[in-house]
Order: sequence, then structure tokens, then C-alpha cells
Amino acid sequence: MQPGCGPHALSERLAIVSDIHANLDALDAVLADIDRIGADRIVCLGDMVDVGPRPVATVERLRARCDVIIGGNHDPLDESPQTEFLADLAAWTRDQLAPPLRPWLSALPAEAVIELDGASVWCVHGSPWSTTDSVLPSTPQTQLRAWMAGRQHDVLACGHTHVQLCRRVDDTVIVNVGSVGMPFLEPIDGHRPPVVLPWAEYAMVTSDAGLTSIDLRRVPYDQDQLRRTVGDSGMPHGEQWLATIRKRTWQRR
Repeated sequence: MQPGCGPHALSERLAIVSDIHANLDALDAVLADIDRIGADRIVCLGDMVDVGPRPVATVERLRARCDVIIGGNHDPLDESPQTEFLADLAAWTRDQLAPPLRPWLSALPAEAVIELDGASVWCVHGSPWSTTDSVLPSTPQTQLRAWMAGRQHDVLACGHTHVQLCRRVDDTVIVNVGSVGMPFLEPIDGHRPPVVLPWAEYAMVTSDAGLTSIDLRRVPYDQDQLRRTVGDSGMPHGEQWLATIRKRTWQRR
């Protein structure tokens, strides 16, 4: 249903993006999809930069388009990467992000609450406790309840894992919106490189007088253009980064 149609003309849509990781080509495809569908607001759950080829342009695009932005664990660029690959990319990203962008990224809030036509959407990056916690299909209900203790919201929206999911805990729907820039085939285990899927992911939350629905979306984008973007960027380990992306095996009919 398009905004403004049907019996409940006040229904609202919230587009939620996360984990862009400086992949501007994927972000622009997602924004085009959001514009096509229509959204009243856009929120970003963080990890805008690091690892990908276009950090400055990605931040500028998100600042121009998003109504709310919170911080992820990669945005301050103060982590200690565990591999030479990630350390080189973090150092290169710092060099690209001249002031005042780096202080702005470091000062982003850790959470936000969006009121959406009678529904409350609690936005975090990892979990309500930490940007590095992971909400997974295997996360025990007891842990999820502990993270949400003392708070009552209709939707808890998160990212960080790069894997989409939707779960219900009591009266709250938990949605992991996946990753715009690097959606993973499965949660990373720290023992092998991730397999990156050849599309972009985000979520659309619609509330109609407090009744919410969740749409987990996949958006195709031009992988050949991404390869050109990486080559033009001068980012270190560009070919290694591209090699993590699984070849597309399906076609639109």
C-alpha cells in the first residue's frame, strides 16, 4: 500500500539501512529502491565506513539522506584490526576521512528511538548493550530479554552481523536489517573470510495505527561498476576484497 492510500492514511514507513562499509554503489541502489517504494524517514544503524572503497562520498550521501544516524563499531576507526588486511584498510580509510568527518563519526549516538504512527522502533547497531554484540538465530531468548530489560518497544532494529533475520520476543519484533554494502552468506566465525552476497540489503518497517509489518529487502546493483569503483579508489587489497563476493547465480525474470 502506498503512503496516503487506503483506510488508514496515516500509516508511516521507516527505511532502515546498516553496515554500508563505504560501498557507495550498493547504497545508491538501496536509496533508489527506497525512493521507488516511498519512505517517510530513513535511519542508518552505523558502520558507514571502513573496509570499502568510497568512505567520504558514502558519509556525505548518508548525511544528506538520513533523518537519524547512529554509530557502529567501525565508525570511530579506533578498533585494533586482527588482520593485516583489515589494518591496512582502516589506515587507508582514516587518511581519506579528513577532519571534521572523523570527530563527527566518533561522536555519533549509540541508539535512537523512532516513533512511527503509534509504534516505537528502538534502533541500535549490535545490541542495546554493545555495538559488537550479535543478534543471531541462535541467540537465546534469555539473552534477548536481558538486552531489552526495562524497555518496551514494538520493534528492536539492529545490524552488525550482516545477516538478515526477524524474530519475536514477547511483544517485541527484533529485526536485523542485514548489510547494504557487504551482506554475508552466514554469520562470520572468525576462522575464515566471509562470503559476501552479490546484492544490497535493508529493511522497511511500516506502522499502521501501531500495527507493524517488516519487509526485509534485497536490491541488485552493478557488480561491474563496483569493480571499477574499487580499481579507481586506490584502496589497498582491492582485488582481495572483491574476491569475497560470490558470483551472482540468479537472474531477474
